[in-house]
Amino acid sequence: MRNHAVISRAGGPLVLALAGALPRSLPRALAATVPLALAACATPQAPEVHASLSLAPPVEAPTDGDWWKSAGDPLLANLVERGLAADGDLACRAARLHQQEESDAAASRRLAGKVRALVGKDEAPERDAARSAWAYAYAQARADRASEVAQAYVQVRRLQQILVLRTERLDQFRDNAVIAEFRRQAGLVTAIDGGLGNSMAGVVDADVASTRARFDAARAALAAMTGMDGDALLTALGESAEIPAFPPGTAPAPDAPLHRADLMALRSRLESSLAHEKVTQEQLDAARADPDGAAVPPSLREAIRKLDKTQADARAEMVSARQALAAFGPREAALADAAAQAKRAVTDARAAYRAGFGDFATLYVTEAAALAAEEARVSLHADRAAAVIRLHRLEGAGWSAADLEPPEGGAACD
Repeated sequence: MRNHAVISRAGGPLVLALAGALPRSLPRALAATVPLALAACATPQAPEVHASLSLAPPVEAPTDGDWWKSAGDPLLANLVERGLAADGDLACRAARLHQQEESDAAASRRLAGKVRALVGKDEAPERDAARSAWAYAYAQARADRASEVAQAYVQVRRLQQILVLRTERLDQFRDNAVIAEFRRQAGLVTAIDGGLGNSMAGVVDADVASTRARFDAARAALAAMTGMDGDALLTALGESAEIPAFPPGTAPAPDAPLHRADLMALRSRLESSLAHEKVTQEQLDAARADPDGAAVPPSLREAIRKLDKTQADARAEMVSARQALAAFGPREAALADAAAQAKRAVTDARAAYRAGFGDFATLYVTEAAALAAEEARVSLHADRAAAVIRLHRLEGAGWSAADLEPPEGGAACD
């Protein structure tokens, strides 16, 4: 006959079921000791509780890390919010996080009360740390998505500005060709000037068409990321707009806590793993004091080293990004001077050619140089904006404490 031992109340059905299953041939003394032994095991006592582990001092989550709200560009702020709302991966992450919470709550109920005392292990710290890792991973994914939308917006603005510049230059080259034809008819120049003018207009026309195609593709990608209609986005962008000069914010102190959600997710995953291996806070503190100590478990030593290295790499990235951003200032100043000189040269060359004192080649060279200088300034402004966006992500902006409890939503996920 099978022995169905049911765990319900200590000293109740479990004791009776096991006692009843003993062979009658055993001495009465042995049979009498079974209920006593089981009763001793079932006596209410504190379980083997593993308090939450902490690999490092706690880091307070930002109250409001949404940097794009104060970037000075309302359209960017609107597009980022749209992009976050339209991101199916974020919605699925939130749904999985809530599923994990429900699963953990169910597990906690199954091991509640005297049953947990009988099992002798509290798995709550392990589950809590794992859940925190999921929550921080969601927060980092949100920050990454905001960065992607902002970078796409900067690229659209870059191409829009270049398209405007090349269209304006095309009009100038066509005007130059008309002037050259008038001068040819007047016998002042040969047909070479008019032919060269038409040739350059054709080259720039091709450049305009290529740039327009790239602009349309970038705009379509941004519309898809934000869930907007393409025509609605085109209207919102307007005819022309400067690339936003995002403020980089104040550099954090070298020893300031790191607020990057991905680092906090890594820390939580390591803490969950150590809790599973029954590492105590005392062991962890001792390992922190002497990571190479003989008594430090290999898994604990590796966890500490991994976290420390990742954090050191993150700080190095932040410093490097700040240094790269600082280099934009002198470059922008130099380009501004070059563009101003090129613009004056174009004005002088055009006036000289129309008055019959200059040649067409000089006019073409000065106009091409002016266009190159202006396009270089646009690209440099866009590169700087992209660098600021990357810096925000590296320094832990783009998420807030509220993101650790995201709305559940109704996403259908695999």
